Amino acid sequence: MSGPRAEVEGRGGPVGVVVVHEVFGRDDYVRSVARTLAAAGFPAATVDLYDGKYARSLEEAFTLRGALTEAGVLGALDEAAAALSERLTGPKVVGTLGFCMGGGYALLGACRRPFGFAVDYYGRIERADDVAQARGPVLVLLASEDERITPWAFQELLPAAVRAKRRVSVELYPGVRHAFHRPGWEGHDPTAAADAWERTVEFLRQMGRAAPPSALK
Repeated sequence: MSGPRAEVEGRGGPVGVVVVHEVFGRDDYVRSVARTLAAAGFPAATVDLYDGKYARSLEEAFTLRGALTEAGVLGALDEAAAALSERLTGPKVVGTLGFCMGGGYALLGACRRPFGFAVDYYGRIERADDVAQARGPVLVLLASEDERITPWAFQELLPAAVRAKRRVSVELYPGVRHAFHRPGWEGHDPTAAADAWERTVEFLRQMGRAAPPSALK
């Protein structure tokens, strides 16, 4: 049985975060990220792109991901943003954050919707030039040993951001692998994960201070 597409943690403050899950689905890990954000003063809404389903294998995960559409993903982000906005006070700066597949969709949302910022943990979008449509700052967190995402970020995303004059910050962690933030995964790197999270929180604090014009009203 499917649950709500958006589960919200916390309330109050001007900055809210729509959190997008990895390829397996909305699980305890992504929910813990939302709780951690809320405890730090940033209410967060986790999105469920799979309507209550959770993949137990990569094969199942790829099947679920393959059934997603851009319109459906953006609709889920819209729903989460609306639910989250009701919990905020002040200028209501709502942005996106995601990991792996979710990082790509977080960035896509920032390119397609009026989100105030995006935090992309090792995710990619299909068309790097779409970053020209981003209305707020973007933070991208990468692993040096990620052979799929990191070369794309440096060879396609950053040049596209330069051409479009968009604010994109990149942090590259040497000697670590894809999905280094996820606890329990064989490539998890506690040092890189902790540093990336500190940078994420500081980035969110900056968003609160800046209150960009693209903030959701």
